[in-house]
Amino acid sequence: MYKIMVVDDHPIVRNGLVNVIETKQNMKVVACAANGAEALKLVKDTKKNPPDLILLDILMPKMNGIEFIKTAKTVSKIVILSTEIDRYTVMNMLNLEINGYILKDEAPNNILRFIEKVLENDDYVALSNEVLAEIKKNKSKRQLNLTETQVRIMQMISSGQTNREISQELFITERTVKAYLTKIYTLLQVSNRAQAIAVAIKNELI
Repeated sequence: MYKIMVVDDHPIVRNGLVNVIETKQNMKVVACAANGAEALKLVKDTKKNPPDLILLDILMPKMNGIEFIKTAKTVSKIVILSTEIDRYTVMNMLNLEINGYILKDEAPNNILRFIEKVLENDDYVALSNEVLAEIKKNKSKRQLNLTETQVRIMQMISSGQTNREISQELFITERTVKAYLTKIYTLLQVSNRAQAIAVAIKNELI
């Protein structure tokens, strides 16, 4: 059973998310908070048994989502659920090593699908279609010294494909995909998938 924490300052949003999430038999909302400060206390209280995933709003009173992530240093996966949709906000959040950025106006089934895929795949970053469309605006041809294959892999991971899905599409092994990603991380001077996507957004690669 996956344990979820919901953090949002609007009671109707929190209650709605709880109802949606608990339609899945393998998910349970174990905690809710109205702001980052409340969430931080809950994280400390559940340190020995942390939630598997925290669904987090950005704009909240007392302590916003960005401050929470920087302060909490939680082992839980974090997915942003927000109304904010500009490329620089997404880029900055990805630099904080989040596991997904989706919008509140997504259909409930889509939100569940993103959450489930993040929970089941450590090599997946969830970006909803509207977020992808926003960050791809005015895309330039800069390639950051990446090869054509490396650029393609970057575009694939930004679209939410896992290592297995990339290997199947490119007809290479998952081990080869990991080798490509290791090289990409070195070239971009990052340490993980979310940060690589952030650099790609900053340089208008995706």
